[in-house]
Amino acid sequence: MSGDNKKRKKRLTLPKKKDDIQKIVEEVEETHAHEHHHHHHHHGEVDELLAVLELLIDSLNANINTLSSRVSRNSYEIARIYKILGHLVAYLASEGEERVEHLRSALRLLSPQKEALAKS
Repeated sequence: MSGDNKKRKKRLTLPKKKDDIQKIVEEVEETHAHEHHHHHHHHGEVDELLAVLELLIDSLNANINTLSSRVSRNSYEIARIYKILGHLVAYLASEGEERVEHLRSALRLLSPQKEALAKS
């Protein structure tokens, strides 16, 4: 433990002369110059990677929005198909005028755009 105390005191002792300080700075720069350069090299790569990741995230968000709208549209179409099938089943189970009305309802659901155009 006494050896640790001597090391700590030695680390805390700073050189007093400017020439000594300058010499230490130069030695540290020489020994760690490659690390400093290496660090900047990676920093540029990290910035590029971050930029690419941001673009990918933006692209994924756009795809999510597109898929979300498609899911909504497909959900509506699936519900419409079930309604048509319901009218067809009711058509098969009914008689007379009620049967014709179920068939008309199924046909209206099959072509909602034509129905909207016919009403206007």
